[in-house]
Amino acid sequence: MDQDTSSADSHQKRGVLLKDQVRLVKRKDCDRYEIASIQDPLSFEKGFFVVIRACQLLAQKNEGIILVGVAGPSGAGKTVFTEKILSFMPSVAVISMDNYNDASRIVDGNFDDPRLTDYDTLLQNVHDLKAGKQVQVPIYDFKSSSRTGYRTLEVPTSRIVIIEGIYALSERLRPLLDLRVSVTGGVHFDLVKRVLRDIQRAGQEPEEIIHQISETVYPMYKAFIEPDLQTAHIKIINKFNPFTGFQSPTYILKSTRMVTEDKVKAVFSENHTETKEQTYDIYLLPPGEDPESCQSYLRMRNKDGKYSLMFEEWVTDNPFVISPRITFEVSVRLLGGLMALGYTIASILKRSSHVFSDDRVSVKIDWLEQVNRHYVQVQGKDRLVVKDVAEQLGLEGSYVPRTYIEQIQLEKLVNEVMALPEDLKTKLSLDEDLVSSPKEALSRASADRVAMRNKHLKRL
Repeated sequence: MDQDTSSADSHQKRGVLLKDQVRLVKRKDCDRYEIASIQDPLSFEKGFFVVIRACQLLAQKNEGIILVGVAGPSGAGKTVFTEKILSFMPSVAVISMDNYNDASRIVDGNFDDPRLTDYDTLLQNVHDLKAGKQVQVPIYDFKSSSRTGYRTLEVPTSRIVIIEGIYALSERLRPLLDLRVSVTGGVHFDLVKRVLRDIQRAGQEPEEIIHQISETVYPMYKAFIEPDLQTAHIKIINKFNPFTGFQSPTYILKSTRMVTEDKVKAVFSENHTETKEQTYDIYLLPPGEDPESCQSYLRMRNKDGKYSLMFEEWVTDNPFVISPRITFEVSVRLLGGLMALGYTIASILKRSSHVFSDDRVSVKIDWLEQVNRHYVQVQGKDRLVVKDVAEQLGLEGSYVPRTYIEQIQLEKLVNEVMALPEDLKTKLSLDEDLVSSPKEALSRASADRVAMRNKHLKRL
């Protein structure tokens, strides 16, 4: 798309107010305005301010719906950024591209393939919104990998609609967008730095491994996501690092003392929620680490059909386990990429939980299948509240100040806790020799990536 950005750089000189960097330019392909591209990347906070200002200017100048695309790799902070906009401008409508997944389009078991998106429905929804009509937005259930229904979306009073997703700046959407925003950095690149650290610590230093980490961990990123992000009017780099400090820790008290459900309910108000959930926690051992003493596992969680990677540190302040945690959704294929770099599956814990929660605290009655044991966990952000609830439950004097993986290490059960979930076996289909040589596996992954891209281009 042609843009007038000839004088954009002159507006970014030091001393120019941030709001003055946001300028409208006339599009050459239609009778609408867009934002002149800001060449320098912005921080998360400055980017938020600029996007708000851009939306306001576009709404003043353009008629009808103002369509904003927010794109970036998994874990970069797209959803957090979009939620921040929504909290500032509640009348904005948000469409998540995840809900347009169509499992029938999966090719070669690749859940990251951009062809998985049902663009026909998405584009029809966009055109109807532009025409002032209400639309039916799909609801996608990750557990069943299927579309389970629809929700009605009215044209928002603000006239601003945000499309958020990995491929929100794709070629099929770009001509319709009034504002294109990319968000990179965040946990996505923290993962890359973490993997690089682990590989270097293990003494693996082949240059090709270090340079190709991002492509191995995120095999679709370089081929399909990064080129789209270069077209953004506003480029945001999220420098938040989940490993720096204890910004928002969770305080946990854990016990093996049995507590009845009625006793748990008695400590909550009538407005509490009650759910049952099943999770698989897959603990990944970094290259060269001892599974019985490792303190730096990566944890991948399977819950309700969704996979997430969990960054966490923990300290023990007896009897509390204190854990700041960052979680972001990933594709199950990420596990194969990590194993190609030398990570190994150390333990897999299957946990069934009965969860009671309110806005202060959560109480979980956990059953760990492989260790054949119940635990009760009291968790919350306020240390005193957690302590008070645990005492009301009669847990004082029975606390276990260890994480589950530490308990397994203590009991030397690491090698025994290896029950792989069936859906994980099916989705991964990993060869036994995949992790025999990280260098060899990396070369194979690179070749597969080229073949995948060529196959995609042929089918376009």
